[in-house]
Amino acid sequence: MKTSDAFGFLVILVMLISSCGNEPTIQEYYVENLEKSNFVALDIPASLLANNEDLDKDQKKTLESIHKVNVLAYPLRDNKEVYQQEKVKLQEILKNGKYQLLMRYGSGLRKAEIYFTGDEDAVDEFILFGFDDGRGVGLARILGEDMQPQGMLNLLRSMEKGDLNLDGLKNIAQIFKEKVEVEIKEEH
Repeated sequence: MKTSDAFGFLVILVMLISSCGNEPTIQEYYVENLEKSNFVALDIPASLLANNEDLDKDQKKTLESIHKVNVLAYPLRDNKEVYQQEKVKLQEILKNGKYQLLMRYGSGLRKAEIYFTGDEDAVDEFILFGFDDGRGVGLARILGEDMQPQGMLNLLRSMEKGDLNLDGLKNIAQIFKEKVEVEIKEEH
């Protein structure tokens, strides 16, 4: 084989390999929209999610497996068309076989889904995706190492029941709310 033929073959091989991974990912979506003014983004360290003193042994283990949470939301303001486009983009990305559905709840105008990546015994990322046709669309990426789906579901259930002291999370929610309110005021 001539050198020029070998080079041509390598170029074609590289193009084929790189074109196989062209499906967008949640991480790419997050990074792409992180700085856009119509989105609200927060990075939350795991230490702010709950008061460790209120956790049992399994909940502590689950929380310790979490490194951080990335939150990205498109609050519904006046532009329902863009809201619908962002919702569809996220739904399309989550159809990728890389994301495994763990749980789904809600219906119609309000829906939430939990996905994960990695192995069931050692999850690398949980993705909480939700939308409310009256409020907007958002996603949270829970990043960690060797997270367990059952442990995460138990922790989420404890949060829903109010069994955990979530003062840190409440403060984050207040910051998030204030940021949205400031952006709305700046637009008008």
